[in-house]
Amino acid sequence: MNIFKIIQILFMITFFFMSHAASQPPVWDREVITEVMRDNSLKRANDAMKNNQDLYLNYQHLLIEQHVAQEAVRRGLSERLDVSHQLQTARRSILINAMKEDILRQLPIPDMTEMQLYYHNHLAHYTVHDAFKLDVFELDISNNKLMILAESMKTAKQLDRQKLLLAGAKQVMAESSTKWFTEKQIHKQIYMALHDMKDHDIRLIKLNSGLYFVFRAAYREKFVRPFENVYSEILMEVKKQRAEKEWQNYLQQIKKQLGF
Repeated sequence: MNIFKIIQILFMITFFFMSHAASQPPVWDREVITEVMRDNSLKRANDAMKNNQDLYLNYQHLLIEQHVAQEAVRRGLSERLDVSHQLQTARRSILINAMKEDILRQLPIPDMTEMQLYYHNHLAHYTVHDAFKLDVFELDISNNKLMILAESMKTAKQLDRQKLLLAGAKQVMAESSTKWFTEKQIHKQIYMALHDMKDHDIRLIKLNSGLYFVFRAAYREKFVRPFENVYSEILMEVKKQRAEKEWQNYLQQIKKQLGF
């Protein structure tokens, strides 16, 4: 049973017997009961905060803000024109957002047919483009040692990033276990060359900006994400669009009521 109900029952029993003994009807002192319950609640909160520093700091912050706000009201700052305007604006914004949420809650959940139709009509949105994992180094053609090293790695199809960097190469794109580079992120000539390469191939590609050492680590073909994998995304988007449509309809009704 809730601790507050226990306290309330104990007080009721105590007052009942005291009143019965005096042959008087029981009188409930609600202020006393409320004060005791509040003190008990604060004690439990304090006990909890002793074991949680973050909770205690948040509690302190809340009390300080509340005290400052009450002091501002005491000084009459809430009556100041600019402050009053900001309070009204904030209140209006909160109420409008609450109204939107209320409309959203009343909307029916989209059924599977509607969601699948949305998925098929927006396949481009759920398409993952082809991409590469690669390393690209800019080479200084005047550096003979670097050029010889780059040619030897190209022939052997073996990349040694550390040796290239120590020899003076400048890395401009780096392969990682998670990073995939799409067409938009790769120079057009390099992107076209990558499609003619195989994984672990190395090419030296001449661009207007210089000579580049390109290592293709892996290739990922374009694919469409399965419906099952994007179900939650579609659900959120369909609900969002429904809510926006319903909200606009509601605003139109308000305009008609106001004679606009």
